[in-house]
Amino acid sequence: MLRLFLQARCLHAVNTGLSRDIKAARAGLRKAAKVTAAAFDSAWNGRLHRAETRQRLWAALDVAPADHGVNLTDDGGQEHAVG
Repeated sequence: MLRLFLQARCLHAVNTGLSRDIKAARAGLRKAAKVTAAAFDSAWNGRLHRAETRQRLWAALDVAPADHGVNLTDDGGQEHAVG
């Protein structure tokens, strides 16, 4: 799901004139999340596993998975928070 949100945010930035192209939009999100280019590329392709890095990317998108009862796991998945 993170992959789709990243791609949608970049397309939206280009379509609304906030960014001149996808490459610039990707770089802006990557820098906002403070993640490496390799980690961002993995997320862009739906292969990022580390929970901490995924949390940073979600935060750059102004989304907090914990607010929706979701805990990110280091195997690339998530689990619903109990209680």
